[in-house]
Amino acid sequence: MSKASMLRRICDSLGKNNKPQYVVMAIGVAKGIVRPMFTMMDKKEDHETKKYTAIREGLTEAIAVPTYWFCGLGAGKLAALMPKELRKSANKNLMFIGVCVAALIVIPWACSLAIKPVMKKIQENNVKKKPTPINYQPLNYYSTFKPFNHSYGMKVGGV
Repeated sequence: MSKASMLRRICDSLGKNNKPQYVVMAIGVAKGIVRPMFTMMDKKEDHETKKYTAIREGLTEAIAVPTYWFCGLGAGKLAALMPKELRKSANKNLMFIGVCVAALIVIPWACSLAIKPVMKKIQENNVKKKPTPINYQPLNYYSTFKPFNHSYGMKVGGV
């Protein structure tokens, strides 16, 4: 068997058994790995900012991948309500609609519920670990406090 025919067989197999959520889940996994990696490689940004952003991106995709799966699967189950001759194509179409609903509504909602408390907890733990440095600066009493308005001049004995 040549490499071309084997590749063709693999592509045919993937195309026949493909579900819409497989594609978006693969993209989500890739984004969950690659985006935090590239964020951490940014040399212009502060380390704490990079860490916060990378964790947030990773958490977003960790929420997105299973959400795509369950929304696509749940929407595909609605195909059982269709007439028998339409079930197969309706199944794929409803899965696609489920994935779209997940991307537009469910994932942003779930992320807004889950990510804020998690990130707040992570930041609280970081603050507890690092003591805040105290900035000791000498107090310049005369430049900050002027109780009287002194006006001195060179005028002698005059009005």
